[in-house]
Amino acid sequence: MDPQQEKWIKDVLASTQGIQRPEPSSFLFAKIRDRLNVPQRPVYVPARTVWLAAASFALLALLNWQLTTQRVSAPTNREAELNTVVTEMQLYPASNQLYDVWNGQNY
Repeated sequence: MDPQQEKWIKDVLASTQGIQRPEPSSFLFAKIRDRLNVPQRPVYVPARTVWLAAASFALLALLNWQLTTQRVSAPTNREAELNTVVTEMQLYPASNQLYDVWNGQNY
């Protein structure tokens, strides 16, 4: 580290030597205690917000119920359809070797 930087750091740290802690006001603790003992005004949530939250919760519950009771339709027989297409277009491989370089189709 540069000697000038070290000197600057030492000067800054030395400047804090004479600092004293601030003393709080003699009545500060009493003021804080009085504020804690004063009853606060109740905070009311607007009725519109309550109704929106209730409606959102009801909608969420209804959608969840609908999804859980809905019957899942059987998937279409995709395998049979694919076999039909493969057979009609004669897409059967010449061998079981997927990456056979010397296969006649690759020339």
